[in-house]
Amino acid sequence: MKKYKQRLAVWVGSVAMICLAGCGSVQPVALPTDTVQGAQATAKEAGTHVFSGKMVGIEEVTIFPKTAGRVKAVLHDTGDRVEAGAPLVEMETVELAASLSMAKAELAMAQAKWEEAKKGPRTEDLQYAKAGWQQAASKYEEVKNGKRPEELSQLAASEQSAKSVYESAKAKYARAKALYEQGGLSSQGLDDAQTALAQAEAQYVRAEEEVRLAKQGVTKPALQSLASNVDQMKAMYDKTKNGATKEQIAQCEASVQKAQAAVANAQYQLDNATLKSPISGYISTKNVQAGEMANANTAVMSVVNTDQLYVVIGVSETDIARFSPEQQVDVAIEAIGQHVQGKVARISPKADPGTNMYTVKIVVSNAKGNLRSGMTGVVSL
Repeated sequence: MKKYKQRLAVWVGSVAMICLAGCGSVQPVALPTDTVQGAQATAKEAGTHVFSGKMVGIEEVTIFPKTAGRVKAVLHDTGDRVEAGAPLVEMETVELAASLSMAKAELAMAQAKWEEAKKGPRTEDLQYAKAGWQQAASKYEEVKNGKRPEELSQLAASEQSAKSVYESAKAKYARAKALYEQGGLSSQGLDDAQTALAQAEAQYVRAEEEVRLAKQGVTKPALQSLASNVDQMKAMYDKTKNGATKEQIAQCEASVQKAQAAVANAQYQLDNATLKSPISGYISTKNVQAGEMANANTAVMSVVNTDQLYVVIGVSETDIARFSPEQQVDVAIEAIGQHVQGKVARISPKADPGTNMYTVKIVVSNAKGNLRSGMTGVVSL
């Protein structure tokens, strides 16, 4: 019996090396002729078929940032156990937080405008528009009808008063100039007299022009301009009174929806600045440190779920019929020197073009946590 076990062990090791050579970069090992013949005799004698493969986590994910940025903090290291949803890496969020604040402010403005459009015109807006229309109409009628006799009299009196002031200013300037030339007045006094004369002359000219225009009456182009202004103010009043149209309200609503989408996007970017584990498992790789830059192509961490593992083996077409879904098989774990029960979980429907082997995945439980991804498993049938 002892001799049988030794021969079987040699044969298992030989077949394992041959299978690994076909599935990876490991090169086949040249075995002595007597060893190969002994293994074949043992297999034939025992009637057992063995297949060797690597164990991999039933779930394994690699985490990438959503957007480029600087790493603020790395919260876990290789080998740490994490639960689904646990934070792994934090990115800097100053710019993202500012973008979210701006988006919320724009949403508030859009909502306020939409609510205002739905409520209709405010009383103060309506009063303001009506006052503008009435003022424009009053101005038009006033100019159209011309100046009243009493208004013409007032303008004439103003013109005469301005003329008197102007004549007086001229006389004062003449006296100041004479005194200045005789040395009896400073240059500042002469400048003051000249300034007073200029102001009086300007006022007199304006008074003359007002009288002339009042007697002449308004021109046709000026009257048309005033009438056009009345129409514009009336249209503005009507628009204010009628409130926003259905189309304008719909546009306001669309603006709100657009702003809401911008807020949601900004919030999404901010939330994703904290990279979380999508599964429960162990950190298998950590590729970044705090302060480093990371982008969407940077794999910052990998997480593997080893609560259950697959033993992935390659099976030739002559042996594939030996496997069926849910089939119970024995798996020897060489690294820990133990056997565990496995179950056929997946059978590839197509052979790999490179190796012409069918991939079979056998799931095994890892309740004790002593199995690790990458260990070798030997399946016996």
